[in-house]
Amino acid sequence: MKWKALFILLPLCLTACHQPTPEEAAAAALIEALEAEGRGDHEAYMQHVDGGADMDSAQVACLHAVWQQHLGWRRANKGELVSVEMEKVQMHGDSTCTVYYRYSFSDGTKEVSAQDMVLRGEEWKIRLRN
Repeated sequence: MKWKALFILLPLCLTACHQPTPEEAAAAALIEALEAEGRGDHEAYMQHVDGGADMDSAQVACLHAVWQQHLGWRRANKGELVSVEMEKVQMHGDSTCTVYYRYSFSDGTKEVSAQDMVLRGEEWKIRLRN
């Protein structure tokens, strides 16, 4: 009986104890940011931007306005965003990478995009500046 419990619990423990790879962590951080912006939570999005917490209100407002214009243009031309799928993550070292992902829109079009990411402490952040 004890051995059966061990065989049942071992895979669960291994799954629960899995530490994400840097590639998985960077992709997950980008997904969280894109989902936050998609639902209009610009404040949550900014938490995923490198230096976002250090920007003053004018810089944040400017970034938000540019992003909203881009989203408006994209909706007008391609419809609503249906899904975002991660394609691959290319590591450039221990603390920088590029995440490639694909947007799918309600008009059936798809768009591949890339986002540079940087590791700050324990968190991956969207890199907007060099």
